[in-house]
Amino acid sequence: MALTLALWGALVAGTLLVQDLRADWMSSMRVELILDAPPEDLFAIEDWVQGVEADQAVTRVVYVDPDSAAQELEFELGEPFMDFLGASPLPAVLELTLSPLWMGEQGLTGLREKEADWLNLDGVAKVEYPRSLLARLDRGFQEWTYPGFVLVAVLMAIVVAQIMNVVRLSVFGRRFLIRSMELVGAPPSRIRRPFIAEAMGYGAVGALLAYASVVGALVGARSVLPDVMSTWGVRELGTILVSQMAVGLVLTGLSARWAVSRYFGARLDKLV
Repeated sequence: MALTLALWGALVAGTLLVQDLRADWMSSMRVELILDAPPEDLFAIEDWVQGVEADQAVTRVVYVDPDSAAQELEFELGEPFMDFLGASPLPAVLELTLSPLWMGEQGLTGLREKEADWLNLDGVAKVEYPRSLLARLDRGFQEWTYPGFVLVAVLMAIVVAQIMNVVRLSVFGRRFLIRSMELVGAPPSRIRRPFIAEAMGYGAVGALLAYASVVGALVGARSVLPDVMSTWGVRELGTILVSQMAVGLVLTGLSARWAVSRYFGARLDKLV
């Protein structure tokens, strides 16, 4: 039971990890708002930055003035060009860092809608971000969605079959007891009750053991995916535990009910 539910917990944890990876990769792309002209004073710049930073899609805004942008470009190129140009040819820019949570929920469609909103801001001439790269990332995740659903469906069928088989074998060993209780007049609900309670107890214990094994695997995975798993907390771990407990309790309870009902009114040749 624990091994079977550990497989289910691994599926849930893998799904959450893929979603977080997608959000983390897509939010790591910087968005630049290219300005027509820099504000005249520092207070106007701060008001502008705070106005953009108030957007729920943005976690951080950095204002890069033309001179700073030119110095950074000179450092990257390794050649000073300001000496003969005299003035910086680069515009003022607001560099935006997007929220991974927002990108995970809205995706590329939400970013395109935000792009239209940013273009309507006063002083914003252009919005730049790696559109083709983000589109490839988004398309890649979508292409793997359907095979992933098929894999989850197959593994879920294995989980259900394994749990039902374990419960069926457990009840099979006491089939004569079930038939004897029925023959002495015990109602079906009273006969089922202890079997269902026992099976659900095993399901709960198996779910806790499976949860411990999945958490142990996730602790080992923190060294491989430190940036993604650093944000994991009660919500993610609680989702895994609740899903394992729900699958364990529901499937064991229904399986026990079905297995016990098979022997109601059974003939002796069916019990042997």
